Amino acid sequence: MIFYNTNGRPRRWLAIGSLLLNLFFVAVIGGQYLRHREDRAPILMRVLQHVTAQLDARDAEAFRTVIRQEAPHYAQAQENLARARKEIDRQLQAPTFDADATRTAMRQWQAAWNIFVGTFSDVLVDAMGRLSPAGRRALLNAAPHPRPDL
Repeated sequence: MIFYNTNGRPRRWLAIGSLLLNLFFVAVIGGQYLRHREDRAPILMRVLQHVTAQLDARDAEAFRTVIRQEAPHYAQAQENLARARKEIDRQLQAPTFDADATRTAMRQWQAAWNIFVGTFSDVLVDAMGRLSPAGRRALLNAAPHPRPDL
């Protein structure tokens, strides 16, 4: 097997590389968490502002209208997500670090995130359905994710 040397033990460089990669991801995720924690505007609002800034006026208004009209459908999920995030903040700022409580807070945040995404995705699909084809292309180009070249 290519991951093992002749003695059957993992190659050290693979273990070291894995450790460095994990540390890198922890640093990136931690940095993003702290950066967004300092910015008090809800991340959803910042993303929506960025996205609608890329659309022409007509598409932007149609998109915003659906998001505003459907707010009652996802508002509670958004509030629960904010509360879960505040609990993580509280755990991280506690005088004594409690790993179990922090893990619980992270699991609660993840559950709240999953509920929010499940709720908001329907609203987002409805909003995208109101866009022109050019607006949907602009939305795709404005999305903050890597896209494979096809």
